[in-house]
Amino acid sequence: MPPRVVLPLLVIVAAACSAAPSSAPPASSDATTSMAPSPSGGSPSASAAVISRGQIAFSSERDGNSEIYVANVDGSVANLTENAAEDTQPAWSPDGTSLAFASDRDGNPEIYVMNEDGSGVARLTNDPGSDGFPAWSPDGTRIAFASDRDGNAEIYVMNADGSGPTRLTDDPNNDLAPAWSPDGARLAFDRDAGGVNFEIYVVNADGSGELQLTDDPASDQSPAWSPDGSRLAFFSDRDGNFEIYVMATDGTGVNRLTNDPADDVAPAWSPDGGQLVMVSTRDGNEEIYVMQADGSGAARLTNDSADDGDPAWAAGAAP
Repeated sequence: MPPRVVLPLLVIVAAACSAAPSSAPPASSDATTSMAPSPSGGSPSASAAVISRGQIAFSSERDGNSEIYVANVDGSVANLTENAAEDTQPAWSPDGTSLAFASDRDGNPEIYVMNEDGSGVARLTNDPGSDGFPAWSPDGTRIAFASDRDGNAEIYVMNADGSGPTRLTDDPNNDLAPAWSPDGARLAFDRDAGGVNFEIYVVNADGSGELQLTDDPASDQSPAWSPDGSRLAFFSDRDGNFEIYVMATDGTGVNRLTNDPADDVAPAWSPDGGQLVMVSTRDGNEEIYVMQADGSGAARLTNDSADDGDPAWAAGAAP
């Protein structure tokens, strides 16, 4: 299952994640807790029992094109963007009051920011290239992102107001999906090695000290730091189909968390590190699931015939 792709610089992701068909067998009922269907005629909601605190932002095509939504503790789902363009890849600010996201609403993919309720949308980048994958620094002063403005996709960092964009990586392959370490000292990212194989790297916040963490014939993608900084979650097809894995931040101790015939991708940690949110096709199409940090207790959060993706858990949200 390829993560849904709307940005030109992400075409290689679709090629690398050529996917298991959506008809993959669903997980057995003892492995996954399903959310009850929404009432007839009502709009799909989230499972209140799944989220114990905060909010989870995600993108969905449930209204015809990709928009940004939030799922709340009470089970309600709110649409934050209503635009004819494609709005994807939400990223919470550390205090939980703002969301950065990628959108092509002004013609090409750029980075935008809005308030947590969807108001006050402002464009942060303005370049003929494609900008995506926004990620806030832990102190909220900077945003990392991927851009092909210099020819191929590289990792950049800019101030939170969009000023001062600086390129951190410089490689002939494509660098995507930056993720800050909790102390703000490093960024993890994935690099396309030849169009069919992604590996995970880390680099210092100033662009120095680049280090490759994974080295596998399969694709390892979408790194996500645990809140305590000790682990990186990611997804990989190293065991045949896409599953969620964790490893130490030096690349050792790789451990598979999910084991399902469907594809599990795009992991993100809960603020306390006790849970992970992910995207899975185990019930037929792409939905958002939440599981414990050890991979147990996977429960479906969203239930809609359209695809849901790009989950992000609010780091600063109160219980």
